[in-house]
Amino acid sequence: MATRASNPKTTDETAGTKQGGDSDGATTMKSLRTSLRILSVFAGDEKDYGVGEVAEQCALAKSHVSKVLGAFAEFGYLVQDAETRRYAVGVRTFALGSRFVTHDRLCRAAMPVMRELVITSGHSVRLSVLDGDRALYLLGLEGPMFFDSGWRSGTWLPVHSTSAGRVLMAFMGPETVSRLLGDKPLRAVTPNTITDEAAVRRLVTQVVRKGYTSQRNETTVGLGTVAVPIFDARQHAVGTLGLAFPSHVVHSSEEPALAAMLHTAARTLSQRMGCQVYPFGGAEAPMAKRASQGTPRAVSAIPKGKASRSNPAPG
Repeated sequence: MATRASNPKTTDETAGTKQGGDSDGATTMKSLRTSLRILSVFAGDEKDYGVGEVAEQCALAKSHVSKVLGAFAEFGYLVQDAETRRYAVGVRTFALGSRFVTHDRLCRAAMPVMRELVITSGHSVRLSVLDGDRALYLLGLEGPMFFDSGWRSGTWLPVHSTSAGRVLMAFMGPETVSRLLGDKPLRAVTPNTITDEAAVRRLVTQVVRKGYTSQRNETTVGLGTVAVPIFDARQHAVGTLGLAFPSHVVHSSEEPALAAMLHTAARTLSQRMGCQVYPFGGAEAPMAKRASQGTPRAVSAIPKGKASRSNPAPG
């Protein structure tokens, strides 16, 4: 029978090996995080980036950034222009992202609902979610009155500036809303963006009563949007369904009718996400019955952070 003495490594030697392994692991993770931070630059608005631009944004040495970008290009996640030497998103990055849209439960449930809504409303339809502290325009289907807003699927916008972001904030905890609105000055996306915190809070509060919100010219001059919430089985707001249209073709008096269409579609989508009672847009689930039916609670009652998706992928 073998004894403990037969192991050639002493306790101290084993401990040293373990510590060395931990050190190597920490170095590897640091390198991985740095590489992902570099890759994340390409989620920005520019078509392509030079090594110097990426290095400046990440506060890293150009030589190190150049090696990391080269590795991503080697595996097809980035491509480098032979003439300009600038890097852009590669086809494998697209393929990787498309897997999310293909398999994510909310995206899969939303596509047929969005197609029907384009037909019934005649406007472009958007699915948005909360990603971190920003609204992410996740999916869009263009209607016959297409308006090129400049925003594409996969675009982030400040949560305070969008109808989707304001809808999502309406079902967050007050501490989360305060952090989103009060941590730093609110940025203006256009000259029309509301950047007064009190004014944004008033709009957010109205969502709980009306079930929707709208905005004009705040993310793109000439564009109007209306958005409503989508709820899951836990009665958490996991996203928004919205309509986008040229501002001049929809009068403000028509917005409640558009919201009613959105509520019908969002109710169907919420039910597919497991929501038992959708609280807006129908006599069968009036807001007055929320408490007794267990429907979503207002801003002050929902625990902090419950508006974000548990497995995140909001205009």
